[in-house]
Amino acid sequence: MNTKKKLAAGSGGSIVVDRCQICDSPDLQQILFIGYLPPVNTMPLIGSALAEQPAYPAALLYCNHCTLAQLGLVVDPEILFPPSYPYTSGTTKILRENFAELSREVDSLYPLSPNQLVIDIGSNDGTLLSNFQKNGVRVFGIEPTNAAKLALERGIPSVISFFNQATADKVLEEQGKAQIITATNVFAHIENVHDIVEAMLTLLDGEGIFISESHYFLSLLETLQYDTIYHEHLRYYSVTSLKHLLEMHGMEVIHAKRIPSHGGSIRVYSARKGTRPVQPSVSRILEEESSGINAGAFEKFKHAVVNSKLGLLALINGLKAKEAGSTG
Repeated sequence: MNTKKKLAAGSGGSIVVDRCQICDSPDLQQILFIGYLPPVNTMPLIGSALAEQPAYPAALLYCNHCTLAQLGLVVDPEILFPPSYPYTSGTTKILRENFAELSREVDSLYPLSPNQLVIDIGSNDGTLLSNFQKNGVRVFGIEPTNAAKLALERGIPSVISFFNQATADKVLEEQGKAQIITATNVFAHIENVHDIVEAMLTLLDGEGIFISESHYFLSLLETLQYDTIYHEHLRYYSVTSLKHLLEMHGMEVIHAKRIPSHGGSIRVYSARKGTRPVQPSVSRILEEESSGINAGAFEKFKHAVVNSKLGLLALINGLKAKEAGSTG
């Protein structure tokens, strides 16, 4: 695996993806080209002077070796996630409910004892961690944007920083090992994912559990979620592709569950190989993917996207014609 490749972070621009972000294979197949998109969460105030924004090509690629779906371009995260990044988790009802359900599920499957630690990578305003902050369980958030200040105001210990090895080392020194590490709607957002997994393992207790939630590639295909293809989302995981990634670092998937957030996501529990029983949910979902993720599904998806675009254009043209007729 090539972890020393040139990165977009700090470049002020972007890097073309010509090898798989997980397995480094050059055997990448383009499924769909969306066009050129500006950073989607740049939201100037109403009344601000008009200004040109950079736009970046967005192509969805598929690795024929490890099955990872991924963007064909990585944009500098400082462009996509500036300190003023406007999104906060707590504003979305389905996410609040999802995080509360995740906490209950952890309590049921892998209960925590007092003084044990939960760390959230990309913790935003602390909404997820607030559900774990009970019964003496310690929590700590790592968040690069000013949303962390909202968490601190809520009494949730946090650091304002991008997640990397240096941050992991500092948090380890100050907080110790975590029994649970979560990364929800962020594990697919960070480039050089192998370094991220290694940094995460620095913080994870020997029998600890890593829980990720990400847009689910199978749901994207099934429900035509081409609107979720943009530059913040570098990878669209399946359990199959996550299995490839985690096994490269001595980990294994121990439980997986489809969840409704963001139109269809996948929640994946993993641990160091051999430390936890593997639940039947894993083989069940892997079997679903083997029949649902294939060349035929890609071709069907591509045609459905084109038809959706043509249908929208027809609707707009019809409404414009109707308006012109009523005012003529």
